[in-house]
Amino acid sequence: MGRLKVRRALYEKEAFPETSMQDIGMELQKWGIQHELKTAPCNITDAMVFPTMAVIRIHEQDVLAIVEKVEEQQIHLQYFFADTITCAVSELTVLQYLDIKEIVVDKEFCEACEQEDLSEREAYTDSIFAVEDFLSEEECNYMIDYCEQHNLFNRSMTGAADGTGEITGNRTSYSAFITTSRQDPLFNDIIERAADLMEVEPARIEDLQCVRYGEGQEFKPHFDSFETGVKRKATLLVYLNDNFEGGETVFPEIGFSVSPKRGMALSFVNLDEQNKDLIYSLHGGAPVTAGIKFACNIWIHL
Repeated sequence: MGRLKVRRALYEKEAFPETSMQDIGMELQKWGIQHELKTAPCNITDAMVFPTMAVIRIHEQDVLAIVEKVEEQQIHLQYFFADTITCAVSELTVLQYLDIKEIVVDKEFCEACEQEDLSEREAYTDSIFAVEDFLSEEECNYMIDYCEQHNLFNRSMTGAADGTGEITGNRTSYSAFITTSRQDPLFNDIIERAADLMEVEPARIEDLQCVRYGEGQEFKPHFDSFETGVKRKATLLVYLNDNFEGGETVFPEIGFSVSPKRGMALSFVNLDEQNKDLIYSLHGGAPVTAGIKFACNIWIHL
């Protein structure tokens, strides 16, 4: 189920509610995965093949989940890019699940799709670029000191389904929104420089955000754009220091990672031509293993 078209269907289900389990089922059918869509009332413990996909109601929210296995009335599942969690069957309601019957592989079809996947991965990887010394050492230190001295760092939040933010285990860093970005001459110059590099009007660049990762802190793979509200077309991630260990920027869908270097800016696109999340833009900040990592998010919206 790690193939491009299936992954894309899964991500679209999570990000765009108009994509249904039936749509995902049709895509699976093309791959030769014979199945039956079970709907409520249904019992996930009756499923014969795992992992499988299900829509579950948990914590009063309906979410798409990957059910890894069920044993002794305990369900092992993943959802919202979280680590695998375990809960009792009685703690959630299964609204739908795919009861997989048989997998018939069409070798020719698989090879064609794998080639398409490879071509698109390579094209996206080639679109990522880095600019060394985008910020000077003095500018990097100024931003870090400014945020520390003004006590701007707060626990980082991730976007919730209702457009608000919430604290989750997926993002354990601290963030500082610099709302005075355009009043401070140095920060405003950085915005102007970023606009010139990305060939956009400065008005399309959000206020700067500085992030701080302590030892063990990370940001698990995610998309930078929001389901609702402002859509972030591209990201310019600037590393403010490199005197730490770990903390690489990883792109799991393309097997690509970048080691931070002070002053370097990393550019990547988040949305396709239809302004939907590019599956290849899925990225994360690996855990810092020693020291403290600082970086600056510069987001370019539509």
